[in-house]
Amino acid sequence: MEIFDVSSEGLTAALSSTALVCTTVVLLLFVYVTYVLVIAPALSPLNAIPGPKPSSILFGSMRDVTRVKWAEGHFPEPALTWTLLYGGAVHYRFFLTQRVLLTDMDALKYVYTNADAFPRDKQARSILRNLVGGDGLLSTEGPTHATMRKLLMPHFGLDTVKSYVGIFTQHTTQLCALLGAAVDCGDPIDVDALFIKMTLDVIGVAAFGYRFQSLSNGNDRVLHAYRTTVTHPSMLVGMGKAFLPFFDHWPIPSLVQAKQAKQILYDAVDDVIAAKIKIRARRDDATDLLDLLLEHNDMAPVEARAHILTFMLAGHETTSSTLSWVFALLAQHPNVEARARAEARAASARLAASETTWAALSELKYVAAVVQETLRLYPTVPQLAPRICTQDCTIPMSSGAPIFLPKGTAIAVNTGAMHRNPVYWERPLEFLPERWIEGSELYDADKLLRGGKGHTYCYMPFSTGLQNCLGMRFALAELHMVVALILAQFSLHIAPEANLNPSFRMALKPVKLAMTVHRVP
Repeated sequence: MEIFDVSSEGLTAALSSTALVCTTVVLLLFVYVTYVLVIAPALSPLNAIPGPKPSSILFGSMRDVTRVKWAEGHFPEPALTWTLLYGGAVHYRFFLTQRVLLTDMDALKYVYTNADAFPRDKQARSILRNLVGGDGLLSTEGPTHATMRKLLMPHFGLDTVKSYVGIFTQHTTQLCALLGAAVDCGDPIDVDALFIKMTLDVIGVAAFGYRFQSLSNGNDRVLHAYRTTVTHPSMLVGMGKAFLPFFDHWPIPSLVQAKQAKQILYDAVDDVIAAKIKIRARRDDATDLLDLLLEHNDMAPVEARAHILTFMLAGHETTSSTLSWVFALLAQHPNVEARARAEARAASARLAASETTWAALSELKYVAAVVQETLRLYPTVPQLAPRICTQDCTIPMSSGAPIFLPKGTAIAVNTGAMHRNPVYWERPLEFLPERWIEGSELYDADKLLRGGKGHTYCYMPFSTGLQNCLGMRFALAELHMVVALILAQFSLHIAPEANLNPSFRMALKPVKLAMTVHRVP
């Protein structure tokens, strides 16, 4: 009986101790959550910067950002409305992160010319590193990024891009044959799907000599693996990747499929690398980016693979989506289309002749303006990777009144809002390619709004500064060539079932680009 009494007393004491520990943990957790969600935001020096009131104590303004449906015609909200209401710097809380949305040119110039002090967000870099299976330009910062960029930059120079023009022409010709068949059929077609296939074929050959043959429905296994790998995850999966450790290893069906697809893609690239290494000693001509990379004897195959996949991920969907927007906008602006077609036709003979192709491309001033204006209204990546303040800093503003950002602040850069900001653009919501023609009335009006400054820090479809897109020349040359060759032969009209509202997957593109194809006399 005594043993039973002692045990009861011991059990009671143990339960009391456990209850005390649990109560203490709950209280500490409550204090922590209260501090993070209530006290810290209330005391933050960022409150000196105007911005929207949090719509949720827990999530801040996160739901204001994530609930806006661009696909229902609300692009690029809420960033544009916030910019118009609060100015070039807007403070808001995105769940647990304090963010400042910058569209002010002077502020962005300071951030992008001091990139080491404002590295890209670690979570964004981690996701990209996981996609390509190693470190690449999009997932590194500091000296590592600088070394990689120095290594890769010569391979994206003017002479190298010129060598790819034949690839652009070959695959655009194949695309035009399919468009010709659509003329004969008369039914609407998914133009965006065709552009996705063509640009993938181009980048496969240019990047590592691989023929996806997607326009002819070849290599289905690797093609499907690539499409699965680059498919934008759902919001819940995206948040899991961002906030939960080892989330990629959870047994969720979509994650398992993505992992398997990624391995198929890796194997395909690795097989090409192995084959090229075997024959490298017997040839001295480089035909693609991988050949150029393998000329560096100290580059490991895994590193080469990461660079190739980075180039593909950064340059495929972005180019195809821009083509989709170009033809969607031209179909709505027949006068612009007619002027661009006249220029393309005048240059068509020289574009077709290999010895004059590049010179003819450089003469397509209005076609180039159409592409630039398309990228202004519909930048392929409307939200660049957040920049993180590594230390307390004071950011200059165009108004002359600087703003203070404490260490750890995330800087949001929304090109969708930036490119439509009436502070820098005359008639910002209109499609007006003339604004890119130097000496035009609209060109001068835009420049006057900016106080005589250029557009470097209010037009950033390829980012800017020392970390801008290395493949910009490649992308623009391809875009100009494809647009000119298609315009010279065809006119694309929007079908009734089309939905031209923007939707963001791996890039910003129309929800459904159904178009009919017509030959032009």
